[in-house]
Order: sequence, then structure tokens, then C-alpha cells
Amino acid sequence: MDKNDFSPDLFFENLYKNRVSPFDGIAPEDINGRCEKIREELKRILAIENIPRKITDLSPVVLVEEKRRGYTLKTLSVEICEGWNMLCYLLTPDKCNGTGVVCVPGHGYGVRQIIRQSKKGKYRKINFFDNYQKNFALELALRGNTVIAFEPVAFGKARLKKDRNKPFYISSCETVSMHSLMYGFSCAALRVFQAVRCVDILCNEGLSDIGIMGISGGGLVALYTALTEDRISKAVVSGYVNTFGTSVFAHWHCTDNYIPGLLNIGDMYDFASALAPRKLLIECGKNDKLFSIDGSLEAVKRISEVYEKLGVKENFRADIHSGKHEISGALSFDFFGKE
Repeated sequence: MDKNDFSPDLFFENLYKNRVSPFDGIAPEDINGRCEKIREELKRILAIENIPRKITDLSPVVLVEEKRRGYTLKTLSVEICEGWNMLCYLLTPDKCNGTGVVCVPGHGYGVRQIIRQSKKGKYRKINFFDNYQKNFALELALRGNTVIAFEPVAFGKARLKKDRNKPFYISSCETVSMHSLMYGFSCAALRVFQAVRCVDILCNEGLSDIGIMGISGGGLVALYTALTEDRISKAVVSGYVNTFGTSVFAHWHCTDNYIPGLLNIGDMYDFASALAPRKLLIECGKNDKLFSIDGSLEAVKRISEVYEKLGVKENFRADIHSGKHEISGALSFDFFGKE
């Protein structure tokens, strides 16, 4: 090394290059135990128990109830911590298949982007052609799933007051992330906590078959919620599962992607693998500039190996579509509500 080079580039490159996957060289009979260990370590670093003033008994307040074609929409306000209400939309289909799905949006104008909702709270008659999230929560409800879609902290109406009048694409992620770190948790942990409370709400609706789906930053939440919440049996992660080296470290990414200590456990595909033997579907766009297709294909290869060693290769599927950073729906819209 050049003694006159004071850049830390090589230091960080070596840190990533020298990492070892927790599944490397593992025998099939040891995979279940390794998956459990990864899930426990993830719970530890998310440190959701450090979130203060949590409300134990939820009492959702129905703000609006509206019958729409094929489903009923309820707008809910749920106090999940003292001083913090969570905005949720509960979509109950006319013909329920018995499955509940938690839906998590990515960056954009918030949760209404996945339920085709206008600013005024009405059904959006004119669909946006650039909606990369494809109204996926609504699509799932129209297929018989009871859906709960929530506003992740720092998005949409859950932005900090100082950001509410800024353009929709300006989130509060950086400030929420930095403030959270000072208390020993992360923005991601807050969102996982929100998703778990949504699971509670679905269970209170009498549903026991629970799934989760998210895209991009919502995909992050969907993956880590599924890993830490045993009541979730199926997960769809769109536009996220990759390698950290070819995604978060290769391009600019929002602060909400960074969770202290995550790489000490494993890479992105290791966390996805640790969902085995539960059913997992990931969507990857060949033209995704944020989560490159090379990284996605590497992740698919790694995850497939773990599921195959465990003897449940049919429980993992990958939709490698021709689109960009977007929902596909080719497999995911009909993924839930099936055995």
C-alpha cells in the first residue's frame, strides 16, 4: 500500500471482500439452525425493544369507511407508541380467501401510491403511468386477500412536520434515521415495528394465514419483518434482494437502507435465504439501476442453493422480469391465498 495514500477506500473494499457467508460450506442438516441464528441476530441488531412508549393493546380508530367495487376500504388511525399514530388502510374484499397481507410501499408519495388513492382520499380515476409500485396492495385485495397497507414513518403523511409542505419525493428518512440511531435503533426498525403491528391487526380480524409484500425500501421492510415475525408464512420482496456490494454500496441510496451491524451477520441474500423453508418470491428487473441485475442473479443463485439443500426448492421463486425498478405482478399478484 502506498504510504502516501490516506484514503480509506481499500480498507472498506477489503472489509466487504473478506466477508464470509454464514451458509458457506454448511451441511444440509445444519441449515435450519443457521437460519434460526440469523433471525435471532437480526432481532438483536434491529433492537425494536429499544423503541420507547410502545402501546400494548391496539385500538384502531376508523376515520373513513367506504364501499368500493370489489372491496371495502377503511382508513385507520392506530396509536402504536405514545405520541405516534400510524395511518393504515384496511382493504377487505367482497370475497375473502382467508389470507391477510401486509403491504409496504417504497419511496414516492406514500401509502396511497399502492392503493390507487387520490390526495383527497378518493379512488384515483386516472392512473399514473410512472407508478412503479403498480397499485400492488389494491391488486392483491381484488384477488381476495385482506390487505393492510400502512404509511411507513418518514414517507407521505408520516413525514416530519418540517417536510410536509415539500415536494412529495422529499422524505424525512435522513432525519428520522439519525435521530433513531441516537436512541439505539434505526428507521428500518421503526418500520418493521409498524409492520408487526399490522400483523397484529390482521390477526385481530380473525386471519391466521399472513403474508407480506413490499418494494424497494418497502422490500427491505418486508424481508426483515418476515424474518423477525413467525406469524408470516409467505413473503414477496420486489426490487430489493441483491448484494450490498452491487446495490447499496455501488450507488447512492437513501439513509433508511443502513442498519448498524447488518453486514456482521450476512449479505442481503443470506437474510433472504434465512427465510427458508417459508415461501419466498422475489422480483428483479433486468433494467433496475438501483439494484443491478448482476447482483440479483447472484442472490437468486445463493438463495436457491440454500432452499435446495433444505429440500424445499419449490418454496423459492424468482420473477426476473424485463422492467426497471418496479413491481412485476406476473407471479406476485397471485402468490398469496394459495397452498
